Amino acid sequence: MSERAVSEVVSYVLVFALVVSAVGIVSVSGLSTLQEVRNDEQMANAQKAFSVLADNLADIHRRDAPSRATEISLGQANLETADNVTMRVSVTDTGGTTWQSDAWQIRPIVYEGDEDRKLVYEAGAVYRTSNGGGIRVQTPPLVVNQDRVLVSVVGLNRQTSQSLGGSTVLVRARSESTSVVYNSTVADVDSVTVTLRDTSRTELWREYFEDAGFGSCSVTGDDIECTFDPGSPIEQTYVVYHDIAVTIES
Repeated sequence: MSERAVSEVVSYVLVFALVVSAVGIVSVSGLSTLQEVRNDEQMANAQKAFSVLADNLADIHRRDAPSRATEISLGQANLETADNVTMRVSVTDTGGTTWQSDAWQIRPIVYEGDEDRKLVYEAGAVYRTSNGGGIRVQTPPLVVNQDRVLVSVVGLNRQTSQSLGGSTVLVRARSESTSVVYNSTVADVDSVTVTLRDTSRTELWREYFEDAGFGSCSVTGDDIECTFDPGSPIEQTYVVYHDIAVTIES
């Protein structure tokens, strides 16, 4: 009788332990899955917000709006105006003379999510990156074809980098000036070269430039230089710089 009682107790303990273990496993895996779903949803919402940000900034550099503000929900993420990227444009005419722009200092806006996932607004483009790879979400405002080249440089600027966390932030952008720094309409341009320095997104920029028709790109570390040379004179060539001040408010 005693042995039977002990056997029943052992069985009860084993069943109870099995149930507790199963509940624990389900709870842990379920919480992990919910966390991943939440993070994915937050990243998707941030990507939509960056598309809105790009559209609002386009109102400034394309449609001459004086200013725009964009609200971005962060949750556990951070938003920052990161270290400057340098952008320069060179134009070589049919006589072999090369004109070169100033070295413009441009602040990327970076959303830092979990697991090294980021969204970046840089020089008019929006990229989504993760673990060294990435995709282009918004195309920069360049027009490139056999007859016409328009390089529109979106120069977001502030004196120092800035980083904020919290539930919601407001990105304010204000037009400072717009300058047509190169203008040719007499088919005397042979090639146009765009250079970006100190950007960690060189491969994404290379992919964009090659898709746009730039036949020659060279990458050295965090620097990329791409040249558009159609083989015959370009009829219209414009380089426009948009100086836009940007701040982030909590």
